[in-house]
Amino acid sequence: MQAVSGKLDQILSTGDDKPGKVRPSKASLKRRNDIIAAAIQVIARRGIRACTITALEDETGFARGHFSYHFRSKEEIIGLAFATVGADWATIQIEASIGGSGPERLEHHVRAAVGWALDRPDYYRCLMNFRVEMIRDPGAFQPAAGIRQQMWDACADMIREGTAAGAFTPRLDPSMEARTLFAMIDGMLMYAAMDGAFCPPTELADRVWTIIADRLGATTS
Repeated sequence: MQAVSGKLDQILSTGDDKPGKVRPSKASLKRRNDIIAAAIQVIARRGIRACTITALEDETGFARGHFSYHFRSKEEIIGLAFATVGADWATIQIEASIGGSGPERLEHHVRAAVGWALDRPDYYRCLMNFRVEMIRDPGAFQPAAGIRQQMWDACADMIREGTAAGAFTPRLDPSMEARTLFAMIDGMLMYAAMDGAFCPPTELADRVWTIIADRLGATTS
């Protein structure tokens, strides 16, 4: 999990600390962050392809020159929006990794993922739109595949640990089971986001974990 955070930190790094380069002012950093936040909002509401400089001008009220001053391109802004959302999600998942047995950590991860989607709906919708773009173009966000694989591997390790302890009896190899669980979580979150009657928000984490625990043949709650 720490490796995932490290990859995202590298994406967020802009090279402003290189020797000989003038460190940006607090006002400049705030303006950059405001533009990235605006990109997240545009993508969450309208999708990546709607995230144009014109749309960002409308969202922020900034003149066009601010965008070319702070960023090399629209694509850089979108990439940083992806990294910002991904880093926020990874932080929650890393916190869920601390302490406990494999089954306990897995439950913490599942509940943390559900909680993040409910607490940060704009970030969740933004992440879903990034995934849509990756379906269109698998190479659109190069770090995504590696990060996703690391998350699958971490999940598989927790399943193996639970299986060795007698807490799980998975139907598939842990590596494939991990991918299946990610798909289940994504599906439940998507339906909950689309249909308010699908599941009350206060019950969603319990319902998702119950389904996953049943899938893994969990012997403990």
